[in-house]
Amino acid sequence: MLTFIAETREYIWDAVHNGDRPTRKQIGDHIRNACVAMPPGVRQIYGRVDSGFYCLEAVGAYEECNARFTISARKTSRLVEELRRAEWKPSPKTDGDAECEFRYQPDGWSKAYRFVALRYEKMRDETQRAHRLGLRVL
Repeated sequence: MLTFIAETREYIWDAVHNGDRPTRKQIGDHIRNACVAMPPGVRQIYGRVDSGFYCLEAVGAYEECNARFTISARKTSRLVEELRRAEWKPSPKTDGDAECEFRYQPDGWSKAYRFVALRYEKMRDETQRAHRLGLRVL
């Protein structure tokens, strides 16, 4: 796991693990260590991670650091139900075909967060459409 400052591409923190997916504890510890390692003068931390970091420990670490964050969410059956009920609108400012937004509290999380989803439609053949969703916790 590696953390860099986006604007300057400076290295901040890394963590070595055994090649398997990191544990939730390792993810939370990595984020906390990266926040502590920030250079003096950093006033706001913005975090962005992929779906492998979608866990309560990552959210808790970002909250402890008073960071704003975006996490690519993994679809769960409960989240899919929310997406089915969501009001989808055209998404002209993104590469998605449609977008929705809603408040959602995953199991075990202390509060609800803003979830934003994009829907992408691709033609497989003339009669069938494939839907791909991109989810973000904001």
